[in-house]
Amino acid sequence: MELRPDRKEIIRYLGYRGVTPDREMLKEIDLSVGELNAVVTPRFVYEKFDLTLEETEKGKERLCFAGIEVCSRDLSVNLQGCTGVYLMAVTLGPGPDLLVRRASIGRMSRAVVLQAAAAAMTETWCDIVNERIRKEAERDGLYTRPRYSPGYGDLPLSLQKEFSRILNMPKEIGVSLTDTLLMTPSKSVTALIGVSDRPGNCIIKRCAECASSADCMYADLSEA
Repeated sequence: MELRPDRKEIIRYLGYRGVTPDREMLKEIDLSVGELNAVVTPRFVYEKFDLTLEETEKGKERLCFAGIEVCSRDLSVNLQGCTGVYLMAVTLGPGPDLLVRRASIGRMSRAVVLQAAAAAMTETWCDIVNERIRKEAERDGLYTRPRYSPGYGDLPLSLQKEFSRILNMPKEIGVSLTDTLLMTPSKSVTALIGVSDRPGNCIIKRCAECASSADCMYADLSEA
């Protein structure tokens, strides 16, 4: 399967702001995408669960799904009006990590471009799986909300452990967690996607959802 990430996204990950990359850099980007497509092994897993929102004694909302409870103001806003939630995990496999490591030994500049291209390619794969979920929900008469990942806003990264357990990520897609809760292979993503029987704001620029966007050099709020 060939993944074609948006070149503008790769340029953004490379840190260009208000500057157009020269022809050589654009060529380097295209070469990197080609090299990555030769080694990626895209995989995914997702599952839908019922969702309930309860108010705690301290006035906070508790989200209950898949046998777990999560307190997150930001996720509560994202899932407002939802009665179900998909847990999703995707990966490009170990190929991109190996490619970047090899490039970093001989030519660090190539490794940087490969890293940016792989990050954009991961988002492209997320979008493809996200669209599959949207269509599945649509067949059930449901509307999806924007995906939301552990580590965004006040949603703790520790939720990765629950994703790994519930979706059986090591077995299903070959993704495991480090002691610091990072995923290996590194080009992997977990996310929640709420579903509701009512239309909502389903297309939100990802950077606009993140509480750290104001301080992030990679943030793109132009379409927020």
